[in-house]
Amino acid sequence: MSPKNRNKLYLGILCLLVSCSARFTKNYHDPSFTCYSGPGFRDPVDFEKYRTKGWIPYRLILREDNQRLGKAKVVLVGNSLAHLFLPELLKKEFPNQAVVNRGIGGDLTDTLLERIDEDVLSLSPSTIIIEIGGNDLIQGKCLSTIQSNMEAILSRIKEKQPNARILVLAVPPTQVPHLNAVVPAYNLFLSGLPKKFKGVDYIEIWDEMRNPDLPTIKDEFVRPRDPIHFNEKGYEVWGKKIRPYL
Repeated sequence: MSPKNRNKLYLGILCLLVSCSARFTKNYHDPSFTCYSGPGFRDPVDFEKYRTKGWIPYRLILREDNQRLGKAKVVLVGNSLAHLFLPELLKKEFPNQAVVNRGIGGDLTDTLLERIDEDVLSLSPSTIIIEIGGNDLIQGKCLSTIQSNMEAILSRIKEKQPNARILVLAVPPTQVPHLNAVVPAYNLFLSGLPKKFKGVDYIEIWDEMRNPDLPTIKDEFVRPRDPIHFNEKGYEVWGKKIRPYL
């Protein structure tokens, strides 16, 4: 698939996410809140729409890429925050490393677990960079469910490639107050993963991207008309944080 058509498909994924998931954003601190422990989105119809029109078609592209590449030393995987670390940004931040991007917008911890073998481990990478969990929180998933999925992802990687190094990125701050209120709890869990899994490092992102006076993303990283994602300056922070591990 040409880069133009590939970008068109990804824009379609983003549009699906806006229509399918935005209205299901939940406030964990609301007295009436009930967390969701099931797979996918809260609405199964919207989740099926996302899978069939976005997630599955994009994975077919990744399959073709993997067959062409055969192997990759470093693979970045995760949701739209990983997906938007575009090739030109990767080259800028990692000029001496060929980092292969296997992010998919809208990915959840359970869908990443579903695809980790084919999309990532089939490339036999020696280093895997993971950023995942934000969409689970947008869906109001139970923290225990997200954490179990994340541990299952790491266990699967270690089962298949015990010597692989895994870099787990913190979920960054956003412009969404109720997400910023719960993300630190999830990041605290992520920060403890190196004690449970050999060859795992946690990379803090929240600290440098947060407003020093408020629990929200710094203005300099804000992406216009987008409360969730950040601009190129945010990826400069990612690059600076990740480079010492590569």
